[in-house]
Amino acid sequence: MKIAIIDDLRTECELLSEYIHRYCADHQLDAEITLFESGSHFLERFAPHTYDLIFLDIYMDGLNGIETAERIREKDSDCLLIFSTTSQFHAVKGFRVRAFDYLVKPYNYEVFEETMRYCDETLFKQSRYIEVKEGRTHVKIFLKDIVYTDYSNHYIYIHTKRRIVKCYMPFADFSALLLPYPQFVNCYRNCIVNMDEVDVLDEKDFVMLTGERVPINRGLRTEIRQRYANYEFDKLNRRS
Repeated sequence: MKIAIIDDLRTECELLSEYIHRYCADHQLDAEITLFESGSHFLERFAPHTYDLIFLDIYMDGLNGIETAERIREKDSDCLLIFSTTSQFHAVKGFRVRAFDYLVKPYNYEVFEETMRYCDETLFKQSRYIEVKEGRTHVKIFLKDIVYTDYSNHYIYIHTKRRIVKCYMPFADFSALLLPYPQFVNCYRNCIVNMDEVDVLDEKDFVMLTGERVPINRGLRTEIRQRYANYEFDKLNRRS
């Protein structure tokens, strides 16, 4: 696990590092931790998909933590962001940049451990993948990269964050790969959506974070809306 800590107070960086090392020792995990004294210092060296987890203070000289997080999200939508700061005032702004959690200083190790446990579960889920055959090549696709899938003329079209993967297989066989995972729902005939990638659920469609719209079967709209609401509620409960 690669972790960045962005905080202009050295003592806070060291305490958080100590918590991380303790958690990793208790749970048999490996972690590589890098410290940054400012948002600007971090962004000068930042490359997308470098870090699994980033801790940010909000009150820093120069770029504050919210501004730094906004710049991170312009390049990387996958890393987990956790604010570690002295005030609850910016919590709503934090979740607007899809913060995973918001820790208010001073917090004890037990509070930190609970957050890290949910991080572990999320990162484990993100590391899962399916394997399909594209032409003559076997391709591994991480579940977290799938936005939605559809089906036409015996081909599955897997819309990922980077490209569309086309594979020849029956929809029943393909759906058996995805539907056991709670974030996936079959919302229309031969169409599956990753609910983690939904921006808005409107009257007739899922509107994805990519801006694409995926229709919902008219006869299933009530059921799908409830399924999505339950999934979002469960996610919030895991973070609280």
